[in-house]
Amino acid sequence: MTTELRAGESPGQVSASRVLGLVLVAIVGCEFMLQLDATIVAVALPGLQSDLGLSPGALSWVINGFVLPFGGVLLLGGRLGDLFGHRTVFLAGTLLLAAASLLAGLAPNFGWLIAGRALQGIAAALAGPAGLALLSTTFTGERQQRAFAVYSTVTGLAAAAGMILGGVLTWAADWRWTLLVNAPIGLLIALLGVRTITPGEKPAGRASLDLPGALLSIVGMTAVVYGFVRVADHGWRNTVALSSLIAGVIVLALFVLLEARTAAPMLPLRVFSHRARAGAFLNLALLAFVLTGFLFFLAQFLQRVLHLDPLVTGLAFLPFGLALLVTARSAPKLLTKVEPKVLALIGLALITAATLWLSRVNANSEYLTAVLGPIIILGFGAGAAIVPFNIIILSETPAEDAGITSGVLQASLSVGGALGLAVLLTLFAGEGSHVASGVSHVFTGAAVTAGAAILVSLAAWFIPSQTLVAR
Repeated sequence: MTTELRAGESPGQVSASRVLGLVLVAIVGCEFMLQLDATIVAVALPGLQSDLGLSPGALSWVINGFVLPFGGVLLLGGRLGDLFGHRTVFLAGTLLLAAASLLAGLAPNFGWLIAGRALQGIAAALAGPAGLALLSTTFTGERQQRAFAVYSTVTGLAAAAGMILGGVLTWAADWRWTLLVNAPIGLLIALLGVRTITPGEKPAGRASLDLPGALLSIVGMTAVVYGFVRVADHGWRNTVALSSLIAGVIVLALFVLLEARTAAPMLPLRVFSHRARAGAFLNLALLAFVLTGFLFFLAQFLQRVLHLDPLVTGLAFLPFGLALLVTARSAPKLLTKVEPKVLALIGLALITAATLWLSRVNANSEYLTAVLGPIIILGFGAGAAIVPFNIIILSETPAEDAGITSGVLQASLSVGGALGLAVLLTLFAGEGSHVASGVSHVFTGAAVTAGAAILVSLAAWFIPSQTLVAR
């Protein structure tokens, strides 16, 4: 967000621009923390396991303890912002995240650790949608496009940054600092938000939370996310995983039926009635499917085939991050020349080409010749796609639905990522010398998924049809 004095711009306008810049820092800083929480602990798991004496099964809940509450509460968190004010929910979620990080980092045993991780997940589900809603309602026009570009860059970079930062903190101190680091940062972001984010207009009328809908959404989303997480650990034949998925789908179907008949629903179905927005929701899920698989399985290839240590593996993702950064930062200028839908389609085409290239890796591949090129292209593609997706979803969303729409957006990413890991693990066929072959199969599946996203884009955005969902 620029703050220099331009021609015709008064000092007062520059001051307002600086305030908006600080608002953006608070929002994207919080989002960066939320994304870090999902990955930063991964590198620290061996030390954590040794320190607390955990079994492998219990260790998985250090990750799941965050993922499940986050996925389960996202829709409710988004609607709370619409009802009680996005600023209020954003600040409450950020402060809760700081407190939960302190609890988890100082946990004397497994129970307290999981309690802290669960509170982190709930806090992320509150602060994430509220922050994104603030972004869409605070910024307008060209500033909104720039804000979305910065936000999208942070979202794309944070997961890879989590692995790098987790490795550095674990090496320099111990596993507890991968959790404690968010406590002071969260407090500073909350203080910055209090000083810079102005309260919005209060919602008209009496707030209605739709408790039955809230309960069904939490149960359904948690069951679906847990089902995919369980599949990733135990395969598609696991009875508990399949039961959880089926139960989750049934509960979410009941949730939709209830929302259609409720006068003041938690999730107004009009959120999905905009054809372009519905296509962007689906594409975000498919993008998360591909990118989650990319981060997880390419790390496997780098460590188990190329024999890179964890820190060097994290650094090997830097070209991807830099390419994403350059493209996302250039998106506002690109959007003055091409429509968001066209730019998103170009991004998906680049992602498809990059994953097809990565599908050619084998046991004799080298980083410079087989990996560096496609991950740079993948970074360009992700940067070109994710900014238009956010713009398509949020730029025309009414202010009263900004929170719940942001919740659906982040739920699409969460469910898409969990589904991607579960599905692509079935293609990861080997151990030892077969890892390269398994990774090749994974990226073939990712390329098919990216190609499916192109078809979704064409159907939702470019092919006229009276039979598809009307605006």
